[in-house]
Amino acid sequence: MIPENSPLQPCLSVIMPVFNEAATVEEVIRTVLLQPVTQELIVVDDCSSDGTLAVLERMVSGEPRLKV
Repeated sequence: MIPENSPLQPCLSVIMPVFNEAATVEEVIRTVLLQPVTQELIVVDDCSSDGTLAVLERMVSGEPRLKV
């Protein structure tokens, strides 16, 4: 465990596979990004056909920690 007064901060990269998650992906991404240790979230869309990619593309423009 890192002491509170340490200059080192925990850093976490998260890889999230998604497939046809248009109804839930935005809420899940916001929840992950709210975690203080999350420095990067990489979302991999596996050819969704329900509009998931459109949701991701909309979100990525406003969040520098999000990679699609």
